[in-house]
Amino acid sequence: MATVAGGWLGEYHFDSGFPEPCGFEATFSAVGPDGMFHGTILDDGPLGEAVLHHARQVGDEVIFTKVYRQKRRGLLPVRYEGRLLNDGKLLRGKWAIVHSRYGTTGWWEARRTWDALEVGLADEEAEVQQRELVTAR
Repeated sequence: MATVAGGWLGEYHFDSGFPEPCGFEATFSAVGPDGMFHGTILDDGPLGEAVLHHARQVGDEVIFTKVYRQKRRGLLPVRYEGRLLNDGKLLRGKWAIVHSRYGTTGWWEARRTWDALEVGLADEEAEVQQRELVTAR
């Protein structure tokens, strides 16, 4: 089963009111045995960096709440729900601003840029090669 762990580039779209999507970069940690994970999201726009709260993966389903680091009046958490697709290379779903009196919603999509497992395996291979070089000397 694919996990959400790794790096992602994507964009979120508004259902109405905003014609242009907003790009973002996300990094998600390894998923624990309880399905929980951590992460950060950096929006291209003025809202900046956010952290994840209540992030969980169950099967191919991913749910988390994005909370912006900057404290600004009217800046509310955003609830994301999505699904891993295309062998874990694509995330797609819907989002909604929590407690918004306007019912602001939209959809989002992100493509994997790197996989935490691949990075971990590359690190292990580099360590093995380093040990072999030291042993050969």
